[in-house]
Amino acid sequence: MKKIIRSCAAMLLIAMAVTACHKETTEHHSEQADGQQSITLCFKNSKSSTTRTFGTGATETWEKAVNMATLFVFDTDGVLKYHRDLSASEIAEATTKPISIIVPNVYEGKEYDFIIVANRTVPKSVTSMDRLLSELDEDAAAYNGSFEKVSTGSIRPEGFAMSGRTRQRIENGRTSVSIELIRTVAKIEVQMSITEAFKEKYGEQAITIDRIRLSRGSGKTYLIDQHDTDHIGNIQNFETEQESVEGHNLFYIFENAGGIERKRTLLTIEATYDIDGLSTTTDDRIPVVYEVELTGEGEGRILRNGAYYVNASINGLAGSDIIIKIDVANWETLANQNIDMGR
Repeated sequence: MKKIIRSCAAMLLIAMAVTACHKETTEHHSEQADGQQSITLCFKNSKSSTTRTFGTGATETWEKAVNMATLFVFDTDGVLKYHRDLSASEIAEATTKPISIIVPNVYEGKEYDFIIVANRTVPKSVTSMDRLLSELDEDAAAYNGSFEKVSTGSIRPEGFAMSGRTRQRIENGRTSVSIELIRTVAKIEVQMSITEAFKEKYGEQAITIDRIRLSRGSGKTYLIDQHDTDHIGNIQNFETEQESVEGHNLFYIFENAGGIERKRTLLTIEATYDIDGLSTTTDDRIPVVYEVELTGEGEGRILRNGAYYVNASINGLAGSDIIIKIDVANWETLANQNIDMGR
């Protein structure tokens, strides 16, 4: 798909108008010849502003833009019955009104699995449900960069990889299939601040936040959400860092299974303590490092499409003394984690 569609697709509505194919009966008719159904496909856009206040958990336009999309239809045995890449014009049209396509091998009274993959090319070797479910997203670095870049657009040229699936029985007449697209990544917003107690003890300009680093992140994840099965978010070899801009940082990471300590995503804050607080002297500056594991959903579990807001307050110079609290939510509704650092 060459044309970038700026529409924000959060839901896919597939309305299936079941029509009978009237063909003369012969001994050689195959299911593919008989089982054609007319499908109307519509992308439903959620209403949201293109700008937001940092830390609100709202979704930016570029975070939910659909630039390419592929529809897969499988029977309940996981056999691929149909797949089709939607054209740029179809995606654009489907954001305002339904589009009609003809799907073979779909029959009234039977159940089928409908899967949409957006902003990601799927290999032609994918010919079964199992094969599609084994597809991985392995490039977390493609979503990350400087705060100035990630806070104003998608660094990944294709946009945010998304997918959704549902199982639906084909009814007599019109069948509606609703599929919600979710991203493979979670969103981590970090807000740094200095407590009044720290300022009173050490001075207004005593410490500078240099950069934030996330490590022990998952290096890959399944393209399609595995729901009740184990996800692959326990290969913790991904690391990214970012200079802090006015105390703000923004990262995108894959889901993480979490578990015991040292298996959780680690947040590292690198700062510089200036003893006299004067920019004219440099020989009295001391590096300070604060580290804390993200608790996520509990025990360090980070979910795809989750939004996590980390409110970190520096209250002292002891880098190991950090207290964390986190709440969990989907991308549109924010999860909060409060951190008091130092003494």
